[in-house]
Amino acid sequence: MILGIDAGTSAVKLAVLDGDRICTTYYQSNCGTSAHTLQQALERSGIRSLPITHVAVTGLNGSRCGADALGLPLCTVSELDAIGCGGCFLSGKDDALVVNMGTGTTFVLARNGAYTHLGGTGIGGGTLMGLGRGLLGVHTPDELFQLANEGDLGQVDLRIGDLFEGSETLDPSLTSSNLAKASPDSTRADWSAGLLNLVLECTGTMAMLACGAHQVSDVVLLGALTKLPQAKARFQVFTQFYAPNYVIAPHADCATAIGTALLAKENTSWI
Repeated sequence: MILGIDAGTSAVKLAVLDGDRICTTYYQSNCGTSAHTLQQALERSGIRSLPITHVAVTGLNGSRCGADALGLPLCTVSELDAIGCGGCFLSGKDDALVVNMGTGTTFVLARNGAYTHLGGTGIGGGTLMGLGRGLLGVHTPDELFQLANEGDLGQVDLRIGDLFEGSETLDPSLTSSNLAKASPDSTRADWSAGLLNLVLECTGTMAMLACGAHQVSDVVLLGALTKLPQAKARFQVFTQFYAPNYVIAPHADCATAIGTALLAKENTSWI
């Protein structure tokens, strides 16, 4: 069994694979150092008790997460390749734009087993939490997401239906301007819903433009934000009204760790 570790800016993601079979995955938000977070994740997930034979690591904090302390053969994998590989494996697509929504957002073009970094943006989960802290005094993702569940986007987002009546070309529910309708009557919950929608829609729109530039018809979405019901609903709308097909696969929050483990099978530089 191979343990794939994605040690990122805000979380550590784990995946254990036996061949191509996913045995288990685990997501742990950072708590202190990356090394402490990894040890906590291994204990809480029960992965430490599994018969792991090799460890593969990726991510910004990969070299500092303490994976070498496990005392097993270890290799490092390119994070961009791991994003592309994990997204393709989970979605069953071999020609897709893989979008990893982490602290920021990364766009990887996957085509016939080759992975090309198209670029990225600073808009992601980190943006969402920074705005939540500064504007709403929210300090944890769970608190912000709970508020967003209770909010009404119609109280903060300006929609096509607010501007035009009976438009033949644009659906009235589509956003014309994020947060442009916010007022003193908008609640913290409304603002939370609007902030989350801002991040999701910016990501979806940028993915759509990248697909047009590279003749891609599928967008594979990865990262912790994909687990939210708002993400599923929002990207269903994108699929309905725009050309690309937006896909959220199982284990999308740990996809890069899965890709890391898969690529490690081909690695010959174990240390």
